This record gives sequence, C-alpha cells and structure tokens, in this order.
Amino acid sequence: MPRQRLITKSRSAAQSEHRRLILRVTLRYIEPAIWREISVPDAYSLAQLHRCIQLSFDWLDYHLFLFEVAGRQFARAEPDALGEDAAAVRLADLPLKARSAFLYVYDMGDGWEHDIEVRSTEAISLADPDHLAYVLDGARAGPPEDVGGPPGYDHLIQALRSRRTVDDEDLIAWAGPDFDPERFDRRAVNHGLVLASAWGVI
Repeated sequence: MPRQRLITKSRSAAQSEHRRLILRVTLRYIEPAIWREISVPDAYSLAQLHRCIQLSFDWLDYHLFLFEVAGRQFARAEPDALGEDAAAVRLADLPLKARSAFLYVYDMGDGWEHDIEVRSTEAISLADPDHLAYVLDGARAGPPEDVGGPPGYDHLIQALRSRRTVDDEDLIAWAGPDFDPERFDRRAVNHGLVLASAWGVI
C-alpha cells in the first residue's frame, strides 16, 4: 500500500510539472513601444511560439526567423538556416523561469528584433484541456511587412503625419489604407490565435 501511494504521488507531481508561461514580447528600437503579453503552455515548441508572435504582431511569416536562448540559436529547419530546429525544442526543454529573457528576430533583411521576457509562470495539469495561446495585453499595431525595419517604420510614421512627398504617399499606400499605428485589438488577435489552433497552423 505505501508503494501504491508513492506511485500515485509521483504521477500527480509529474502532471503538475507542466507550466503556462506569461511572455512579454517587445520590439526593439521603436518608441512608444510596440509589445504583446502572451500566455503559452510550455509544451509549445519554439516554432509554435514563432507562429503565435507572427499572429500577435500581424506579421505574415514571409521571412526567416531566429531565437537566441541561453547561448543557443534556433530557426526553421532549412538548408541555409542558422542554429537548431525550432520545431524540435519545446519551451519546457529550455531554462526559462520568471525574469528569464531571450531574443526573437524576424526577417533578417528588415531585422525586427524582439526582446522576450518571462513575466511569470504557473503550474498546469496534463489533464487541463486548455492548450491554447492567448494574448493578454499589448500596445500599438505591428509594423507592416517589408517596410524597412525600425528606420523604415519611423519614416512611415513621419509620412503619416506629414504626407509631404510622392515617396511618402507611396509608403503610405504600401502600409494600406486601414493601417493605424496606434490600434491594437486584443479580441481580434485572440480570435485569430484560436482559429489558427483549430486549423492546425499553430
């Protein structure tokens, strides 16, 4: 009987080892800051986290990406990609705890660098049916694809304010008529994350 109780206790402990991470993802070199706070289960791979960030910032996943975590690099498994396969490494496999920080880079041409900070963690059970990601909070719209990195985005913001030249008008047209740099719709982002999960995109 004591042995049976020990086995049961060990199984319960193993189930509680899984965690949900609250991550603050902030774009570098832009003020006021563009950021998202994302809740993800640590069973997610880095490739899944990449897709969550893409959806959260309204990126379109056109380009390569890279994570740098604890001195290791992870990327999409392609012949020219740097680092380990991001799809083969779960967040649970990495030394992540509250206040840990790592880097996410998207589009090596534009060079969108994101600081990711682990704000907190909470234990979850393997029996918990909720294995989705959620955006808890955020600020401002993600920059348009291929706008030229932080300098190009700054140029776009100035163009939206002034509209002084033909080049400014072309840049505004590239961003699209509905682009509002101050708009962040958490409800719409979470709807997109749920749909992506249902379709197997995440």
